[in-house]
Amino acid sequence: MIRSFLILFSILLVSSNFISIFGSVQSFSTDKLTYHDGDTLKISGTVNYDPVIPSVILQIITPGGTGLAGIANVLPKSDGSFSTTFRVGGPTWPDDGTYTIKVSYDGNIEKTFSYQKLYVNSKDVTSKDVTSKDVTSKDVTSKDADNSNELFTDNPKMRIPDFPSLYRSPQYYIDRYNNEPSYKSWFDSQFPDYLIQVVVGYKPTHVQNFPSLDRSPQYYIDRYNNEPSYKSWFDSQFPEKSIYDILDLSTYVPDWIKTYAELWATGDISDSEFIAGLNFMLEHHIIVIPNLQYSEQNSVSSVPNWIRNNADWWANDLISQQEFVNSLEYLIEEQVIEIE
Repeated sequence: MIRSFLILFSILLVSSNFISIFGSVQSFSTDKLTYHDGDTLKISGTVNYDPVIPSVILQIITPGGTGLAGIANVLPKSDGSFSTTFRVGGPTWPDDGTYTIKVSYDGNIEKTFSYQKLYVNSKDVTSKDVTSKDVTSKDVTSKDADNSNELFTDNPKMRIPDFPSLYRSPQYYIDRYNNEPSYKSWFDSQFPDYLIQVVVGYKPTHVQNFPSLDRSPQYYIDRYNNEPSYKSWFDSQFPEKSIYDILDLSTYVPDWIKTYAELWATGDISDSEFIAGLNFMLEHHIIVIPNLQYSEQNSVSSVPNWIRNNADWWANDLISQQEFVNSLEYLIEEQVIEIE
């Protein structure tokens, strides 16, 4: 199991207890005491402005100090005031409870707030995704579909390891669901808010019958990787998408992840903190890297500088998310980051 943020944030939380009340952060506040999925969390405060210190770093720490729900790098005004907002909810907000905001500016101040999920049927389904027959399987209303566009939802394909399998076609699972009552009962217990077609299938594209429900994801991945003409055709049809996007094997990456990468690239976060952060993202499927192949020997002892450059370029939109993920894949394959 990869190392979580537990050790990192235990150190942060313990050390913060000994910070003088005369630190450079004067005060800050939130606009509410309790937040739900889809809410906007606004943080405003003041610091003792020092032009030598370029920015205020804000961290939102999950209950128990075991993870990071968000991070921001904010430039204070000359009068010391600052403010920023976070979108509440998504895979980095795993539990209800008390979250901690830590504001750092040559000193730290912490405050807490309450987070409670809104348990709605947030199905990632639109009228184009299902037929009338599909709708009769589970009641999907237009309100539910609207909610799915407003809230950050997890990718159900990432909930259970190897389900659905890359080597099985969506139709295989749909047939089992429709013909085996015990299988249907198991699926409904695991995915009470989702249609079988959403969990195992593909979203429609402008290319008719592509991807086909009769073909497995691995079939398309292999063709893309091994057939140059097929890759060329795919890239021409979906210039802004990866093969994993089209197969619905990607997840939403919050904007604050870019801030985290940039802080590491500029030296505001250490290598160990950055790797701990990547571990957390991988554990919670915020970043998904399928089909990893590990090196037999750990040939890299530290994070290469070119990966730091990639992080900086990605944070500033100079390279794509996929190019940045490719560099992370290198770290994992070389076992600089260890996952099971």
